[in-house]
Amino acid sequence: MTLVYGPLIGGEGSPLGKTYLSVAVTEDDVERELVPGTRIRVEIRKDGVLIARAGCNELSGGIMLDDGVLRFERAIQTQMGCGPEFEAQDDWLMRLLLDEPEWSVEGDTLTLIDGGTTIVLLDRRFAEPDLPLDGTTWTIESVVRGGLFQHYFGVGPATLTLDGTEASGSTGSSPFIATVTRDNDTLTFTDLTVAPGHPTALEEAVLESLRTPLTYTIESNHLKLRGPTRTAGLNLKAPRPEGTPYPSF
Repeated sequence: MTLVYGPLIGGEGSPLGKTYLSVAVTEDDVERELVPGTRIRVEIRKDGVLIARAGCNELSGGIMLDDGVLRFERAIQTQMGCGPEFEAQDDWLMRLLLDEPEWSVEGDTLTLIDGGTTIVLLDRRFAEPDLPLDGTTWTIESVVRGGLFQHYFGVGPATLTLDGTEASGSTGSSPFIATVTRDNDTLTFTDLTVAPGHPTALEEAVLESLRTPLTYTIESNHLKLRGPTRTAGLNLKAPRPEGTPYPSF
């Protein structure tokens, strides 16, 4: 028996420490249509916790991988209301995962089989490659303060674009430019210049964030900028290039 519960490190052929996104879902060899704009997302952390999403709620819990069978030690599910279609899809995925499906990994592909249902998932790094930091127009989705996400409505989109040592964008009400220096994954913005206008709460929050050295991480089309305490910063998103088979969620 292979117990996947605790601080284990995934190696070749192991799904540990990886996130997978569905590329094919079939039932009795017939394609199952998912709710438009969604795909199955399965993350198997190195500590043996599986986190799965089908478009709305999240199912998580410790798992065992025993002779090619996935078994939950215990599982919990969030209870957000997203509409009947999403809830039905959530319930379908939860039943499949709790029904002890067979699993296998071949290269960068994870396959789950439960009776006549097969879900083929591809490593997120290849299913949704990270967008480049430079040359991408990132739109600010929320400002992080004290670990809480703050959203601003009724103003134009706030954006950020990096190009080497230059940064430009909008505070949501006025364009700005700045100089950016880099130290590994830390960005420091200086010479921040904002066009005259009517400052808004969003503008003040964006400028406050940019005046602090920010560490960045990119996952797919999401950019996170965080200050030294990790409890303040910005969450940004960019559209994926045309031709990407699925949007992220």
